Amino acid sequence: MKDDEMARFLEGEHLGAAIREVLAGDDVRCAVAFWGRGACDELFGTPERARAARILCDIGMGGTNPDELVRLGAPANDGLRHVPGLHAKAYMSDRGLVVTSANASDNGIGFGRKPTLVECGTRHPATSSTYRDAASWFEDLWSEKAEVIDTEALEAATEAWKAGRRNHRDLPSMADRPSTLLRRIAADPLTFRGVGIVFTTGESDADDVAIASLSAVEADDALPTPALSDRDRALLARWKPGDLFTNWSDAEANAWPRLFLCAHRGHRGAVSYWWYENFASARIGPDDWSVFAKPSNAVRTLLGLGVRHREAARPEDNLLASIFRVLELDAAHDDATPHMLCESPIHLGRLLKRIDDD
Repeated sequence: MKDDEMARFLEGEHLGAAIREVLAGDDVRCAVAFWGRGACDELFGTPERARAARILCDIGMGGTNPDELVRLGAPANDGLRHVPGLHAKAYMSDRGLVVTSANASDNGIGFGRKPTLVECGTRHPATSSTYRDAASWFEDLWSEKAEVIDTEALEAATEAWKAGRRNHRDLPSMADRPSTLLRRIAADPLTFRGVGIVFTTGESDADDVAIASLSAVEADDALPTPALSDRDRALLARWKPGDLFTNWSDAEANAWPRLFLCAHRGHRGAVSYWWYENFASARIGPDDWSVFAKPSNAVRTLLGLGVRHREAARPEDNLLASIFRVLELDAAHDDATPHMLCESPIHLGRLLKRIDDD
């Protein structure tokens, strides 16, 4: 039987039940961005069982409750670690794997009540190749990118949590939030924290890939400890030209977000949405950078988009046309190709305000 035939789609209360069932197993591993109040007791039953699990989370985006980190054993639990920029939600044990949009929170899973957010996910058996791939991915994160939540990290999580609560109080109510994607992102910087928006025109080609990959490898060779593996280097040399972003400034490259949505206008004028993770960057020349972008279903799921790129952008055609008209005017002054990086929802909000004021 194929893996996709063994996988099971989950939503609502069935999703929460599946997560609990998986976490009741042995060899529990969680790569889940945000942990809310009550998660320790609701999902593990006791702090002792929670501390027997290996947990990866994010502490920089303000979505993880520091009190819950303490319940999970911080700052003295080596099995509780954080990965900067982690936005995944994967729960696994010897009982299987659940990959989902739901964080370990009351709103996402429902702690004693129906969850308030509309979430979904899939469950995969421990015998599947999907499970094995997820386990390998988890181990790579754990050994290469994860950092223990020590006293200093716990203090940082507390400050991020406080800042997130302050920002959240200033957000419009759900009823007042706009329905279109770009305006929804700008209106809710807490939910979409860490996600940038890139507006592009034009196309990269194979020569651009060759130059950028060579530059990236040369820069990596100059480091005391190279960051690129042999596999990474091979991937860069074969990178798809459509997933390479060229002709970006030093300031833009330095501010480039790890996760981002690209609104790309093709040569016929239609705009499509593409969802990416920043894989690597390369300095081509003075104030000239290229960014290697890796397609990311995690970004697509977070933004609630379908799989068709043109159809994802179609509801916002009028707004996108206005944005690209402004970018064309800006580019004409500099004799450049129309493009723009909005490194965060806040920066996107500033662009939309400019569009509305024009």
